[in-house]
Amino acid sequence: MKSLFSCLFILLSFICIDTFTLFAQPAPEPCGPLPNERQIKWYNDEIIAFFHFGINTFENNVNEGDGRAGTFIFNPTALDCRQWTGTLKSAGIPAGILVAKHADGFCNWPSAYTDYCVKNSPWRNGKGNLVKEYAEACRADSIGMGLYLGPHDRHEHLSPLYTKQRYEDYYANQLTELLTDYGPVYEIWWDGAGADELTISMYTRWYNIVRRLQPECVIFGTRNSYCFADVRWVGNESGIAGNPCWSTINPESIRDENDNRITLNHGEVNGSAYIPAESDVSIRPSWFYHSYEDKDVKTVKQLWDIYCNSVGHNSVMLLNFAPDRRGLVPAQDSINAAGLRKMIDDTFGNNLLTGASVKSLHQRGKQYAPKNLIDNLSKTYYASKDSNMTDSIVFDLKSPVTFDCLMLQEVIQLGHRTTRWSVDYSVDGKKWEKIPETENLQSIGHKWIVRFDPLKAKKVRLCILDGKACPALHTFGIYKQAILP
Repeated sequence: MKSLFSCLFILLSFICIDTFTLFAQPAPEPCGPLPNERQIKWYNDEIIAFFHFGINTFENNVNEGDGRAGTFIFNPTALDCRQWTGTLKSAGIPAGILVAKHADGFCNWPSAYTDYCVKNSPWRNGKGNLVKEYAEACRADSIGMGLYLGPHDRHEHLSPLYTKQRYEDYYANQLTELLTDYGPVYEIWWDGAGADELTISMYTRWYNIVRRLQPECVIFGTRNSYCFADVRWVGNESGIAGNPCWSTINPESIRDENDNRITLNHGEVNGSAYIPAESDVSIRPSWFYHSYEDKDVKTVKQLWDIYCNSVGHNSVMLLNFAPDRRGLVPAQDSINAAGLRKMIDDTFGNNLLTGASVKSLHQRGKQYAPKNLIDNLSKTYYASKDSNMTDSIVFDLKSPVTFDCLMLQEVIQLGHRTTRWSVDYSVDGKKWEKIPETENLQSIGHKWIVRFDPLKAKKVRLCILDGKACPALHTFGIYKQAILP
């Protein structure tokens, strides 16, 4: 009898241990470089707007002014920044970056440090302040207000008094103006065009100004400012992130962006710093408005393709709008941007895996159940046991469905973990076939989208094939793409 009780005690002990393992597993340990809070919010916003508007708008066929245009040509006749932010609201874009000063050096605010600005233009009788009007419109419509302050300044270079030290002071003063006088700044954009002579020492000073005055501000960096950047250039102006596209890079190795476009586009799986890619693209062929491009506004289909290859490639889409000489976003540009938002919502608003039964090989514990992948909750996720860097998760639907798109999200707060994955499907639950477009996929990150010809399946299998740590996955879904307008 004593022996029997001993056996029962041992058995119950194992059951308790196994139950504890199932129900009370700690969270997975983070892996590699991790995002900061600014980067997490930036990722969740998914699409940001650019507004290129300035003295270039009033020159003919100019996108890169030489700093010689007279201030008298800047005179929008109906400028309305609420119309700009209204465009963003209808497109579901939560933040926008105004070009406060492009490389031509003309300032869209009455800077105390130069005459080459709006105070010497006829607009608003020299009393106008575009940055102020834009900031007020953003506040009124709850839009994050970002600013592009071009580090390179061709107008200042024209001065016989120009030196790097004088310009470092000049830029520091203007940066302080913009970060002090207009409220919270969502993102500051440091373009790399023409900025070859700007040193790490100069950026160190400017970085400290940003962090002191706007600690929550995201910094877009290039060239010698990558070591201070929250986000990086994607390596092209087409809005296309690479496959793979890792959020990590080795910033100390990137000096010449033209020689490092592939690295910027794909990132580096073992990069030393978490600096994800921001994919910039204009809704028109040019960055500034030209009337002859009215027929060339990107269609909803083109924007959808860009979204799936930027946001859907672990990046953020930076979509440029070019207000015209009236100071208004052209109607077709606004309509097409709103069409993109409808396409996104109509497609990803219906996860066809909702209601499926889900099983995995290596569930970490009840808190990290595979069902979390389809529960549509922001704080839950699926994770495997620490010892398992591979896994197989099967979704069993009640009846076959037709789909042509899938989306997978990693828990980015825990770093890049999975490094190879694919997806299989089955009509009868016995014979499995791989979705060809998922062959050899590597990165996941914030969001990865794959599109393909329509398939019909009753079961879908997510295969985690390799990784640096156990998988930690936020959401998985299959979808039918909405009908394009």
